[in-house]
Amino acid sequence: MKKNVIAVCDTEGEYACNFAEYLNSRKKLPFQAEAFTDVEKLCTYAGKNPPEILLIAEGDVDAQIEKLGAESMILLSENKEQEEGHKTVYKYQSADSVIQEVMAYYVENTAPALYAVAKQDMEFIGVYSPVDRSAKTLLALTIGQILGEEKAVLYLNMEAYSGFEKLFGLEDTGNLTDLFYFLRCREHLAYEELGRFMKPLGKMDFIPPVVSPEDIHAIGNEDWIKLFDFIRQGKHYETVILDMGNSVGQIFQLLAMCKTVYVPIQDDVIARCKLEQFRKLIKQWGRIEQERIKEVRLPACGVNLSDAEFVETLSWGKWGGFVRRMLEKHG
Repeated sequence: MKKNVIAVCDTEGEYACNFAEYLNSRKKLPFQAEAFTDVEKLCTYAGKNPPEILLIAEGDVDAQIEKLGAESMILLSENKEQEEGHKTVYKYQSADSVIQEVMAYYVENTAPALYAVAKQDMEFIGVYSPVDRSAKTLLALTIGQILGEEKAVLYLNMEAYSGFEKLFGLEDTGNLTDLFYFLRCREHLAYEELGRFMKPLGKMDFIPPVVSPEDIHAIGNEDWIKLFDFIRQGKHYETVILDMGNSVGQIFQLLAMCKTVYVPIQDDVIARCKLEQFRKLIKQWGRIEQERIKEVRLPACGVNLSDAEFVETLSWGKWGGFVRRMLEKHG
């Protein structure tokens, strides 16, 4: 997936080049950095390729730069004290600290709709893991069954490969891809069509997930916002469970709107390394409080998944008891 561009400009020394090189070495960040040591070249580039973020030395801001009208312009200041006006960051702190401040400011100012939706009377619970084969989906399905005993719950699978067609014997009656078509192209019919996409699954409802990874890659944050808003306006669901895979774009913005994010973990070396990388990225983004991230080490499921009605058995037995205690522990 193509990354957004953060333009870094400083006409003095090698700061811009060094910082851009360091930022590009952080492979998991959703940006590609372009360095500039000449304001004219920056303006020429930005005129054709407007950067998502413009990070520029305070002394290099002139009339040309102001005309760019960059909404996310952040000034690199040689002073720790910030003045009113554009957002500024102290340029001589560690590169990690600069990145953390920049990411926090960007998320807060470019995704207000996500946070507005999250503050409504509909609760979002995220289930995500940077580790494959973590029983993430079984955990999300079980949470939905348990909460569905007392609440109206909607489950959304946001993976490139859910396997639900085979797992639940789904017929071709419409899925997330079709629903997003109505939301994008035939919005006036979306309210009429929304109900037919909601399917019962034990004690909760769900929308059949996409069947092609290209489809999940094509769904942007604006699409998710519109879907969540449509669901909220229906005033039927109290809780939405987001079962998120790594194919979701700008996943940290979606994680940030969740009241709680459950992260299944494993004990092998590679899993621990992936988890540590995830922890560092969460800290760098700075918009997801650590107390909202609940790392859980799951026991063996012990449920017969070949049983067509296995979903309703997830909430009982040793597995169901574990998930119930987990939910009670975390409120």
